[in-house]
Formats: sequence, structure tokens, C-alpha cells
Amino acid sequence: MATDPVSLLARNKLLQGLTEAQLRGLGAAARPRSFAAGTAIIRQAEAPDTVFLLTEGRAQVRRALPGAEESAVAELEPGEFCGEMAVIAGVAHHTASVIALTEVKAFSLKTEDFARLLGEFPEITRKVLTNIILQLQGMNNRWLVTMRTEKELLEQKVRERTQALEEVGQRVQRELVLAQNIQRNLLPEKRKTWPGITICTDYIPCTELGGDITGVFQIDETRLGIYGGDVCGHGIYAAMVMSYVKKLIETSFKRILLNRQYVVKPPGAVLTTINQSFISEISQGDPEIYLTLFLAVLDMEHLTLTYASAGTHCPPLVLSGGNAALLFTQSDFAVGHVPNHEYATSRHTFGMGDVFLFVSDGVIEASRDGELFGMERLMRDAVAVVRESGSLDVDAVVRSVRSFLGGEPPQDDMCLLTIEFTGVDEPAR
Repeated sequence: MATDPVSLLARNKLLQGLTEAQLRGLGAAARPRSFAAGTAIIRQAEAPDTVFLLTEGRAQVRRALPGAEESAVAELEPGEFCGEMAVIAGVAHHTASVIALTEVKAFSLKTEDFARLLGEFPEITRKVLTNIILQLQGMNNRWLVTMRTEKELLEQKVRERTQALEEVGQRVQRELVLAQNIQRNLLPEKRKTWPGITICTDYIPCTELGGDITGVFQIDETRLGIYGGDVCGHGIYAAMVMSYVKKLIETSFKRILLNRQYVVKPPGAVLTTINQSFISEISQGDPEIYLTLFLAVLDMEHLTLTYASAGTHCPPLVLSGGNAALLFTQSDFAVGHVPNHEYATSRHTFGMGDVFLFVSDGVIEASRDGELFGMERLMRDAVAVVRESGSLDVDAVVRSVRSFLGGEPPQDDMCLLTIEFTGVDEPAR
């Protein structure tokens, strides 16, 4: 390579047309510079104070857009300027970096010297601007190709991700259906009769799976275990807890031989045991995980109901003589809230023709246009059904709630249980 600056400048296509004197004047202002491969000739965001004219080697223009990594936008070869755009545009900072790809040799010009060059030689200005335009066109073309490629890659990734999500969704849906079938199988029969007694239940989840529970099971020849409750939340978690609690309830009622007579563990004692198990195995002290639960033992010979309640929002109703009353007015702590708490057992005796009605809070809190179905409406509708038909089953209550909702789906799970003391001597089935 020739060492005479004038020879180097004379070979540059952008400086064609300058006289030897003009080239010598330019050479006197230019300073030879060398850059090792990988070093920065210009840094983005730095103030422009120097323009470089490459005489040997190659450099790469790189730009970092907001929120994105730095990427290559152009390559420079001998005979091309870098840093000139910032001077021509009059900006306060470089808009891109220039990195030496190989060892680079260049002349540097102070911005004022470069500006004077452009002012004195309009033909050079035209060539520089033409070169800038060509560079920008090349950058635009490369960006378009890059954007098109990235768009195709993104669309492919979206298709793959969509397919993966669809497969996950199908698998989850299959598992939900299986879980829903299992949950249905855990529910009691909708209608079951014993001599003089008819019990009906229903369960309407607001999603595929719910957390309400209700059930009836036979403890011995004369006693039935009855329960209804609500696990906080919905979905798979609530359904799993519901299954756990159901099993816990039905294994906690034990018949004990005491003074040569079989007695059943009182509901309050059973609820105390369930509370401790729930805290140690499920909630582990988390106040957001709890269970409201009504437990009872029905003595079918004496029509006596012994019961205990933990956080029950909706006290069961007793319909008797054309009127409706609450079985109790105050419930104890919800299961999972107070460790080592002992629950009390209460008692109520029914007469022939009476009806017992338990509903979860999803029934009385059913809402339409901001209005709740409410306990008073439930009592009024239940009394009206009994007066008209002489009996009450859960289907009548569900029809009343659905009529109130006017076709809107329930906002919460609903479970219902009725016990009718008919006095009709039917065989158990």
C-alpha cells in the first residue's frame, strides 16, 4: 500500500475531481488511523466529532434498536466514509456503531474539516449523499429480508406453539372429563328412601369441577350420616379436597359399643377430628384454605337429628306446619381456621310431614342484575311448593333458582339436600 496520503485520497472514488492542491489540503487535515479487528471505530450514542474514510480493510455498521440486541445493518469497504451521516444530519449522537471486521486503516477528519470539504466541493457532497442513499437502500433491503425471514420463523413458532397448546388443552379436557366422571360417581344417589323417609340430593357445579359436597350414608340399621359443605374455590383443587373430605367424613362416623349398647360418635366430635386432620394435612395453617361443613346423624326410629356446624353460611331449613324456620342461627368456626377447636353437638326432633332442606351458599347467593336469590326467597318458595304439592324435593328448589336466574348460569357451585318425613311405610331402596 502507498504511504503518500495524496495518492490514497486520489484513488478514492468519492474524491474524484479534486486537484492535487486540493487533495494536499485535504491530506494535511486528515490523520492516518489503524484499528485492530473487533475494535470499535465509532460507538452508537457517542457525540460525532470525527469522520473516517476507510482506505484498507472492512468494517461493519451495527445498530441497537430500543428493546432489542445490537444487529448488523451494513458493511463498509475501502473508499467509504463512516460517521458522515451524523454530521450531514446534524444530530447530537451517532445512530449506529462501526466495528472493524478486519484490520482497518483509515483517515480521520474532524467534523468541521469534513463539513468544510462538503461546502467547498458540491460534487463531493453529491457523491457522498449518493453513496449514503445506496447504503440506506441496501440496509432497507436487508431489513426487509430479515423481517420477512423472522416473520416466517415467528409464524412457524406460533403454529407450533398453538398446536402444542391445543394438544395440552385436549389432554386437560380429557382429564377434566375423567375427573368429572369420578366426582359424579362420588355423589350420592339423587333419591333414596327408607321407611317413612325420602332423601333427595343434587349437585350443580358452576365449572367442570366444583368444591361443594353433599352426601347420605348408612351408619347402621337405624341411623344415617348426612353432610353438606363447601370447599373454598373451584376447579381441580377444590374437587380433590372435596374427595378427601368426603372420605374423611364417611370413615370418621364410628359405631361404638358403650354399656352393651351401640352408640355413634357425636357429629361435634367428628367435626373436631376432621378440623384437626384438615389443618395438618390440607390447609397447614393457611387461612385462605378452609371448609364450611354441616354434619348430622339422623335417628330414623325417633326422627331425631343430632348435628354440628362449621362455618355454614346457610343454616338448613325446617319446614313444618306450613312455615319455614332456620335449624340454627349461628354456626361455629369453619374447618381449617382454629386448631384444637372442639365443636358442639345440637339436637332437633322432626314430626311427620316435616321437611329438612340444606342448600350451599351458591343457592342463596345466585345473582341476577345485582339482586340475590336470598334466604327469604328460598323460604317463601319452599313453603309455597310444600303447600301446593304436599312435598318438597331438590328439583323444585333448583327450578325456582333457575327461574330466578332467567337462563343465566350459576356463579357458584350449588348443592342441595332434602329429607321428607312422609310417614309412608316404604321399603328402603
